[in-house]
Amino acid sequence: MNLTIIVPTLNSTGDVEQDKKIDYSITQCLKSLGETVPEIPVIIASNGGDPKLVPEYLHPNTTRINIWEQGQCKAVNAAVETTNTDWIMITNDDMVYPPGWLDKYINFNFDCISLKLVEPNDGAPTFLKHFCGGAGGDFNKDEFYDFAKKQSKGGYNPGFNFPLLIKKELWDLVGGYDINYDPWGSNGDSDLEYKIKLAGVQPVQYQSSLIYHFSQTSGTFHPSKHNYWQKNFDYFKEKWGFERTSKGIWEANFEIPMDKLKYKPKWAKL
Repeated sequence: MNLTIIVPTLNSTGDVEQDKKIDYSITQCLKSLGETVPEIPVIIASNGGDPKLVPEYLHPNTTRINIWEQGQCKAVNAAVETTNTDWIMITNDDMVYPPGWLDKYINFNFDCISLKLVEPNDGAPTFLKHFCGGAGGDFNKDEFYDFAKKQSKGGYNPGFNFPLLIKKELWDLVGGYDINYDPWGSNGDSDLEYKIKLAGVQPVQYQSSLIYHFSQTSGTFHPSKHNYWQKNFDYFKEKWGFERTSKGIWEANFEIPMDKLKYKPKWAKL
């Protein structure tokens, strides 16, 4: 498979307990990738100060880039620039991959494919809820693997979430992430989704590849970060000409209100 996997990770949140969760999560993530797709190159995209001593050996085909300034958007964009594969995959550092997740039934005739998430708490309408532990060190890998094997149902629905498999040429066309959503990145994923839709591509979610997501390990949506969230919400509205709402965002079935659209790049299929 002509694919590169990119794992952005925050070097330090300034909170000891939060950083322990990040360390535990990325260890589980890299272990699962090393056990399931050791032949596929992985790039750890560190950001926010000195790179942590992430055990890269957990995946045998790993490289690292580091940017000193905090920002997932900047880090992922920088990592993508170092790739020359036809496809890239972006995963959170707190996602765990079961055996067979990148199976022969994934239809790469689509340009933008999400994998279905399983989370321990209530989440988006397209996710499954099943508690297998979390980033506190109580993750039960065998339980999740068994659940994923039993719940896989195949097929495709319109949908958008991370992990995201996307054609490199589509990523390049829309310009990747908008770095104005850094340092905490909230609404950056939605902005990317809107750009993909503006390019005339319908994102889909593959129902048979289930990935476990610890969720909320970096603290992006902690009340203390509300000012960042509000800044990004306001920036989205200024850029696009309308507010980003949650309606249809996970199902990727929303319609862009063209009568309000301000963001009109030359590549957009208007």
